[in-house]
Amino acid sequence: GERKQNIIPLCESNAGIDHNVGHQEEVYNFHHLHNLTTVRSRGYGIGNPIVGLPPGAKDSYYTQPGSPYNEASIRPRVNIGDLDAAKGGGRPYKSEKWAERLRTPEEKLALEKEKMDVVNRAVEAEKKAAARRKMMMASRGAGTVSGA
Repeated sequence: GERKQNIIPLCESNAGIDHNVGHQEEVYNFHHLHNLTTVRSRGYGIGNPIVGLPPGAKDSYYTQPGSPYNEASIRPRVNIGDLDAAKGGGRPYKSEKWAERLRTPEEKLALEKEKMDVVNRAVEAEKKAAARRKMMMASRGAGTVSGA
């Protein structure tokens, strides 16, 4: 079939199949190079002057699906918020970790103070509830002692 046209048999085979070669790309040679793994850029926007690859050209080596170098696996960044949303935007973040990195020291201090205020209010409410429970137990009296 179509897959066998580029295969040159080197010896006779008694195998039941003669076309199990898997996926094949169209056969081409960049600048008459047979090993295309050397056809890759050597830096961002540089290309590869040794093999004649111009800047911005696609590298010709294979990348696994899911690899950050595989164009099909690159997804656009999804932001979950913006620290300056009230001012019209400017500091978008993709996770809470990034939001923490983008905050100024003053913003971090204000957030810490707000957390401590919430904790202090909860402690004060529990102290009041404990004092109320203590008073209610005291108002019940000592109870009766049998045989006294």
